[in-house]
Amino acid sequence: MATQKKVEKPVWTEILDLPQLPETQMREQLAFVGLNEAAKRELYLDGEPLLRHAADWVAAAYDHLSRYAPTAKALGWEGRIPEDELYLRRTFFSGWIGRTIGVDTSDEFARYLFHAGRVHAGYGPGRHFVPPEWVSLSLSLILRMFSSVVPAERLGLWSGYLAVQQEIMRLGYDAAVALERGRAAVRVNALGLALPALPEPLTVRVDGGTVREALEKTFAFRPELRDIALEPVLDAEEHAGWMEEVVRWRFKNNWTVLKNGRDVAYLEGLATRLKNGDSLTFLPPGR
Repeated sequence: MATQKKVEKPVWTEILDLPQLPETQMREQLAFVGLNEAAKRELYLDGEPLLRHAADWVAAAYDHLSRYAPTAKALGWEGRIPEDELYLRRTFFSGWIGRTIGVDTSDEFARYLFHAGRVHAGYGPGRHFVPPEWVSLSLSLILRMFSSVVPAERLGLWSGYLAVQQEIMRLGYDAAVALERGRAAVRVNALGLALPALPEPLTVRVDGGTVREALEKTFAFRPELRDIALEPVLDAEEHAGWMEEVVRWRFKNNWTVLKNGRDVAYLEGLATRLKNGDSLTFLPPGR
């Protein structure tokens, strides 16, 4: 009896269900708290007095973090604080507070905040894990500092703006933590044109054990890779009797995903099973 020919399943024929990009979520949340262009113009009025205090606040914030035992432990600062690390952290914090005082609501700032969340989850240069409660409490300290300068009638707008920032950082944090949930560890890497978006191999743990699960976790964690490899697909789904437009994603034409060096299109596509120690490789067209 003749054997049945296996059907090829290129990855670009299959749909991925991914969270919204950080910038999309930030735009929606800014609208929710009422931070429109008119509100931003009000906050600009506080720029000069806030800037006069910004350097002192940066120093005070890190002095507090280093003296409070739980945060000092989370940052690895028990005992002597490494001066080079303190300098880098204060530089990062200074950049953030400057952009905040300038009421930055750009898409690039959303990615910056998302990355800050990944860093807090232990995916930064020092691999320090900072529990999310310390991040939210640190932002509350900043709001308290702002309140010493900002008129009461505008403090609510600043509070909403900082709350949105906290939510975007939380998205990055959650995407990072999700990488570590699952029984099987899979190594994900990229070649060619995809390498700048994933410059180092990424370890992703999976529960269901499929290529789809590993890819969806990777793309949630690295939106930079989504920019290069994927394109949006408009879809609709029912919510409480109403049809709502949703965005799903698929690979651009002629992308390939390899499992242990074999094209998954000739296995089971995105349903291909994975086991501990397997590797996945993004291989773009044109290499």
